[in-house]
Amino acid sequence: MRKGLTATSLLLVFASAFSCSREESEPTTTFYDRNIAPTLIQSCVTSPSGSQCHVTADDRGNALGNLSLESYEDLQLRRDLFINYGPYGLPNLLLKTVPPFQMRLTSWDNQVEIITTDIPHAGGSIFDRSSSSLLALLRWIERGATENNGVRQEDKVPQLPCSNVLGSDPDFDPTTDPPDADFASFRDNVNGVLADSCAAGNCHGSPPNSLYLTCGASPEEIRWNYFAASGYVSSDPPASEVLRRTLAPGQGGTYHEGGTIFESTDAQGYRDILGWATEKGGPSGVPTNAGFQFFASRVQPMLAKKGCMIIGCHSPAMFHDYRLRGGSGGHFGLPATRRNYGLTLEQVALESTTPNASRLVRKNLDPNTQDGILHRGGALLASQGADPATCDLDAAANGPLDDQPPYCVIAAWIALEKQERLSGALPLSGFVYVKRPPRSGRDAPQDWDDYQPGADLMRRGASVAADGVISVDGSEESLLAGCGLSVASADVRRPQVSWDGQRIAFSARSGADQAFKVYVIDGTSCAVEPTIDAAPVDDAGNPITTNGELVHNFDPTFAPDGRIVFASTRGNTKNTKVFSYQGPQRTPADPSKLNVNLYVAEDGKVRQLTFLLNQELLPSFMSDGRLIFTTEKRTPGFYQLAGRRQNLDGGDYHPLFAQRATVGFDQFTEIVELSDKNLAAIFSEKGAAHGAGTLGVVNRSIGIDQRSQDEADYTRDPSAIGYPAPAFYQHSIRIPDGRATGHLDQTDGAYRSPSPLPNGRVVISYASGVSDLGNFSGNFDIYEINPSTGGRTALIQDAQDLLWPVAIYARQNREVFKSRADEANGSTRVFTDPERSDRSDITVLDFPVLSSLLFQNTRSGRDLPPNGPISIYESLPPEPGVTSFDQGGKFVTSDDFGQVYARRRLVGVVQPLQDGSARVQIPGGVPIVLAPQIALAGDSEPRMHFQREEMQFYPGEWVKQSFQRQFFNGLCGGCHGSVSGLEKQVALNPDILTSASAVSARDHEPSKVLQPGGDFIGPPFD
Repeated sequence: MRKGLTATSLLLVFASAFSCSREESEPTTTFYDRNIAPTLIQSCVTSPSGSQCHVTADDRGNALGNLSLESYEDLQLRRDLFINYGPYGLPNLLLKTVPPFQMRLTSWDNQVEIITTDIPHAGGSIFDRSSSSLLALLRWIERGATENNGVRQEDKVPQLPCSNVLGSDPDFDPTTDPPDADFASFRDNVNGVLADSCAAGNCHGSPPNSLYLTCGASPEEIRWNYFAASGYVSSDPPASEVLRRTLAPGQGGTYHEGGTIFESTDAQGYRDILGWATEKGGPSGVPTNAGFQFFASRVQPMLAKKGCMIIGCHSPAMFHDYRLRGGSGGHFGLPATRRNYGLTLEQVALESTTPNASRLVRKNLDPNTQDGILHRGGALLASQGADPATCDLDAAANGPLDDQPPYCVIAAWIALEKQERLSGALPLSGFVYVKRPPRSGRDAPQDWDDYQPGADLMRRGASVAADGVISVDGSEESLLAGCGLSVASADVRRPQVSWDGQRIAFSARSGADQAFKVYVIDGTSCAVEPTIDAAPVDDAGNPITTNGELVHNFDPTFAPDGRIVFASTRGNTKNTKVFSYQGPQRTPADPSKLNVNLYVAEDGKVRQLTFLLNQELLPSFMSDGRLIFTTEKRTPGFYQLAGRRQNLDGGDYHPLFAQRATVGFDQFTEIVELSDKNLAAIFSEKGAAHGAGTLGVVNRSIGIDQRSQDEADYTRDPSAIGYPAPAFYQHSIRIPDGRATGHLDQTDGAYRSPSPLPNGRVVISYASGVSDLGNFSGNFDIYEINPSTGGRTALIQDAQDLLWPVAIYARQNREVFKSRADEANGSTRVFTDPERSDRSDITVLDFPVLSSLLFQNTRSGRDLPPNGPISIYESLPPEPGVTSFDQGGKFVTSDDFGQVYARRRLVGVVQPLQDGSARVQIPGGVPIVLAPQIALAGDSEPRMHFQREEMQFYPGEWVKQSFQRQFFNGLCGGCHGSVSGLEKQVALNPDILTSASAVSARDHEPSKVLQPGGDFIGPPFD
């Protein structure tokens, strides 16, 4: 970008730039054309070298910074850039164009910190803060950034009724008035103001809102409103967020997603709240731990300094997990700071030996030179060395804050938090793994039932130095002796270590005619886990028939709170009355195999988590306590081992990654989360032996990826194969070892069973010299691999296969994620009361948008199908006695992947309302497939097509699915691309916070629960 304008051009552009009233435009030009565009074009479009910056670069709508300034229409796509959000005092369009400047940051206790911004911009500084160019642009934006400089009126969002439902908090007592002296003032003067002005159902009357308010119509509701609002006052009363955010910006207020509430400080409501805030004198319940105090006084200002709180980066309206509160014009109240503290802690791996292993740091380091992660915001900490050994940690903690490198301040805070939270935690003490003879044959993930004796569970001592170097002891120890198992007959699978590092769980059996059992080693004791091993029963305690099959329990993994999730063939145990089949079932993918679902052992009982047909395998947990696993998706014309995610309460069974072969592979297995919150997994093709492939690392915040060069994988729009533009497209998949391709041929080496290490790297089983993934005998050893560079270091080697290595060390317990309505990509709640626990209530906000995602999910755009009827079908297992394809009759068909069994029956037909929304209730847990009217590749017009995988909704789950098309680009577009496929249309839309669920179907209570019925039908299912 250019530094500035010539004197002549400035005179022409700004001589009569602005007046207090609207300027009448000439017939062929607009105010924007004459007064704004010349500045933007000369300063932000054409660079000093003559190259083009913020212009549309290709037919995919790509532009640097995802901003095109070629026309007023292009700029309007980025109206988020006109918002003056956070502590910066400038609209985001101008924030990066000015030199660094000082911000005055204050906190709820009136502490003041002066911080100089350091927000990188590839084009450098464009305007001086006092230049006429900047001031002219600023005034135009303040008037609404309209084409002819007319004042833009705030959009008025229709308000929904408030709620009488109390909020919940362990510190809230609804039965007694608070003893605080200011409660009477709140009750008499403030409660009514908040109820009338703020508590609408789509504003602060929405439960997901961090400041949730009720109607305030009863003593209990008044007490809740007082409890909720009390944190939003500060010791400097006019600075309180409850006042600054509601006041008009021109009167000293700040940006508020709900718009202006009080036009001036003379408004009676404003004065009532101010009087109460003055009497209260500041918030109560301020955390006293040193980590919070350090964060509030030193880390939060550094996040502001580096631009993290820009509205299009890490604000509450964004789609990702790290949604910081930007305060109120430089003032950070207690609730905002507490929320930012919690969110930032979630981005830190306290168990790691280096701060660089934490996502908070690693995403801000250079991917090429510092083992960083690709970050749309850039490598914000890269210039500061990325080595905590070079930091003066005392100065970082106590020196003048504005003089300190942000990297060192963050490193000092992480060290303090680690001391507070993990001071007595177990460091790396060893590895546990399975040693067994190499074997021939397919040995795919679905072949877990093939008996493989001669396996031993081994432990090898190890330690990690401060610099992250791992040392392994020379001797190994067998752990099976105390478990009553003999190596000669034992078939052992996949050990896992508890989050505190104290327990080991694994599965084993001693014969082909025996079922796998889950064992737990705790110290010197080893025993079968009794809750899991007990005979299966349903919710009411009634026995579940075994249908003459073995009930296998295997692949255990620990939740952060110590519960064990495991795979089992026991069949449905929850909401059993809605299913026409009971007990263990055979898989449609291969009736010679047993169906596998996931379950959790808790409170002396087993609860079913998943219900789909075929196999759900290899569970593990993300650091936030969400379950991740591999699901076998097999229907006529389709095969994929895909990643799925689910909350441990059962809600939000959700695609995780690799739902389609467009990623370049049709198998995505053994998924784990690393210390930097990236995912690591094995990518491979159907037919790969031993579940092996290549190690892939997935940066989920980048979104979907496409690597396939096979047009057949693009079932809706084969032309999307050429969509990624090399100069702009960011791939979320990275293969650290490029020689190991994961494809059946043309590969060198085979990987399986990744697991995280405390130094930020990966421990993995690796077989060298493999050139044919479809036919090799194993010979896996244990290696450490750098997920950034692909560099490998041998840790343990043996003539036998060494599989499923897991490091023994304590990890930070961030508790277990619970379903909630404010989760952007999983708005759901799970109810357990009898009135709702047998059904699932699904509100689809836009069925055409949902339908467009069912068959192809690429950034190339989505041609929305017409708003027509959608049929819902139940997917059923093979009939009793069917244990091979030969016995499947009319329900068996063949395709490019082999044979498959498919049996379905109609549940019902949904007719969306005029806006495309629909609300429906179905029996909870029943596997379903949707059949919308849609045109796929080769179709001349829309027709019924069957979804290519099953869906489940948990018993008692009330969930919202999809997003309205007008909000899709703003919320989903960062990961999924825009509806049109033009990248420049991807832009934040803050209205999502108040209007996302405002659809016709929301208030349409289903008259009945749809029930499966009618004839069973078989293929074809196009």
